[in-house]
Amino acid sequence: MSDEKESSGQPRPEKRKSKKDGDEFPLQEYRLVPVEEWDGSGDNGENEIDLVELAKHIWENRSTIYKFLAVGIVFGLAVALLSPKEYQSGATLMPEMPSESGASSLLQQYGGLLGMSGSADLGSEGMIPPQLYPQIVQSLPFQLELLNQEVRFNEFDTTATVYTFFDEINTPSIFSYITGYTIGLPGKIIGLFREETPEMGLPRGFEADSIISVTKDQMEIIDNMRGRVNVSLNEQTGVINLTVEMPDPNAAAQVAKTSIELIKEYVTQYRTRKAQEDLQFSQEQLESAEERFREAQDRLAEFRDANINLSTARAQTQQQRLQSEYDLTFNVYNSMAQQVEQAKLKVQEQTPVVSILQPVQVPVDDTTSGLRVLILFVVLAGVCSIVLILFKYYIRK
Repeated sequence: MSDEKESSGQPRPEKRKSKKDGDEFPLQEYRLVPVEEWDGSGDNGENEIDLVELAKHIWENRSTIYKFLAVGIVFGLAVALLSPKEYQSGATLMPEMPSESGASSLLQQYGGLLGMSGSADLGSEGMIPPQLYPQIVQSLPFQLELLNQEVRFNEFDTTATVYTFFDEINTPSIFSYITGYTIGLPGKIIGLFREETPEMGLPRGFEADSIISVTKDQMEIIDNMRGRVNVSLNEQTGVINLTVEMPDPNAAAQVAKTSIELIKEYVTQYRTRKAQEDLQFSQEQLESAEERFREAQDRLAEFRDANINLSTARAQTQQQRLQSEYDLTFNVYNSMAQQVEQAKLKVQEQTPVVSILQPVQVPVDDTTSGLRVLILFVVLAGVCSIVLILFKYYIRK
């Protein structure tokens, strides 16, 4: 049979060598693909399978999620019930705007009655940019003035300064105690070995350029108050929003109102400082000129009473000299009186006007919503449980 197949003239196919023999495959079974042409599309199925497998793994471990959610609900309810209530009050302010009509128009209108020219230049002081209002509220002098204000706390049935309330009346929450005796325990232990320093009162009535000294405990209350009073500027509308948070609704409204008054006072002092100094100097000079005028007037009157009939040239000369002194002192007194009135108009022009668009309102509801706290803890617990499941899954892989 083999001889017949060989004599038929047909070519015999080559025998493929098996893989078991360890030989290489035929060349037609290889195909080389360049890296640039490979798009990784073959991994899409694996990615989809991984996502499905991952979802199945999370579902199989749903008991862990349930446990975390239960813990989150318990902690959320505890925080919502034990957290102290906070009330927020606020107002909307319109900052000062430059105006051409001011004391200049007043001077033009009433300058003739006062004996002054209507074209006098009253000057112009720079305004505080609205962007600096938050820095004003956060400054130490502002906070000290605010803490020294007396406020009525209806929830606590007492009237005290804001500093006294936070230092003696307000009791910290249970979480503050827990934090103080866990994280803050080393500081309390160190404080036992320190020498007690005599407690000093909160500074008040100081100049803006003076040195301020406060204790560590006072600084903690100041930092607490800084977080409760906030001022923000709306760049689009140019209005200023003031918000205040306090444990008492009536106190929140009063502190907001006091903050507005302090802002107005601070801005007014800044704008009118130079004008007030000029006014004070002019008033001092006016008092001195008035005193000299009164003395010259009395000397002239005494001379005329003593010399009813001026018969001698010496007496006439003496009267002329006294009359000249009287005229000079009167002119100086009249000039200083005009300068005082002009300085008063300048102070009026430099006094800024801060308009209140939205007045202060006593809050009705507290800002510490128990439902929001509970939702926050539940969401946080759910996220933590899923992260833990994924972490275990990838560690096992």
